[in-house]
Amino acid sequence: MEAERVLPREYRIRPGRLTGVYLSVGIGIPAAALPIWTDEDIPGRVKWLITLLLLAFLGWLVLAARNCATSADLKGIRVRGMVRNRRLAWEDIHDIRAVPNPAAGMGQGQPRTISFMYGHDGRRIRLMYVDDNNVAVDREIAALRTAWEGLRGADWAPGAETDRRIARKAGREGSVVTAMSWALCSVLAATLLFIALLFTEDSAMSPEWILITPVVTFFVVWIGSRLRNGSR
Repeated sequence: MEAERVLPREYRIRPGRLTGVYLSVGIGIPAAALPIWTDEDIPGRVKWLITLLLLAFLGWLVLAARNCATSADLKGIRVRGMVRNRRLAWEDIHDIRAVPNPAAGMGQGQPRTISFMYGHDGRRIRLMYVDDNNVAVDREIAALRTAWEGLRGADWAPGAETDRRIARKAGREGSVVTAMSWALCSVLAATLLFIALLFTEDSAMSPEWILITPVVTFFVVWIGSRLRNGSR
């Protein structure tokens, strides 16, 4: 059977990519902590609390990057995400697709192509590490689709309403992802600007702007993306 020939499959982060995560965390910790520790108005206990919370959060990101995975067997596809695990049986999958990453270009190392599986209710679940940073996406999607077509059962049938739900949800989620990407980039930009101003006579920028900037950026980009998608 063709499906049994291509299964099982498992996808994890490439070792080289994990090294990049370590480097990003190593650079991000001092960059994020410096504005806090240079602000004389923040009490010492608060500085330590924020620093420990920052270390815990970035440590969780590293562990999540290591533990996240996508696996496929004769029963279906399982995705181990950063927060929870999700599984769809082959007969419950409406489609498996590789799509352009809306966050590509927002940060160095972002994949250009990512992958999703879609349920009959229109929800989509990202296939962790089935992207062009870690695998040959077209080959792996073809293998997963081969397994899906062979194991979904004779009673499986496509649904036009599901396709419409997928299109609507993809538009909404794409707007959020794009806004989040710009917000994260704005944090780095605001932090670098704050650090640069520390070495000049112009110290008008307060640390609060490092938190305010991403919030404003998120809502501006999100609203603009929704309006653009609604006009199509």
